[in-house]
Amino acid sequence: MNSRRRVNFEVRRGKQILLACCRYLALAFAIGLGIGETVMNWGHWQYAPLWIVDYIIVGWLFWAFVKTRSGNNLHTLLSGWAFTSGVFYMALFVGLDPVAAYHLETNTVLLTLISVMLAVSVIGFLCALLTVHAQRSAAADAAGNGPRR
Repeated sequence: MNSRRRVNFEVRRGKQILLACCRYLALAFAIGLGIGETVMNWGHWQYAPLWIVDYIIVGWLFWAFVKTRSGNNLHTLLSGWAFTSGVFYMALFVGLDPVAAYHLETNTVLLTLISVMLAVSVIGFLCALLTVHAQRSAAADAAGNGPRR
């Protein structure tokens, strides 16, 4: 029985670490995006929807960081990462379109940054998805509906 309790503690600890990594990745991403967007646009603001959506991401991820402090409201974090992944996916492929993105052709640094941000947002999304799955399976096991071992 002691070994079973130890395994349960290790599994619970792993879920807490996964949630903490996902939360702090969201916080770092939000701070970096907020600062980066402000620095890039300072003095010559682009078309408003292009930068407003980035500040929506900043607010959403920061809000999700605060809301998931107790381990609840993980869907807020998951939806924030999903929205972020979608926005950066769109930005990357609009930037790679040879007809529509004539102004990004020479700016490979910006395309590289967008690619890195897309990769980080997908990692954050997958991390949040694993956390939600772990929380649901733990709830099912606690209720006695989970798989018998």
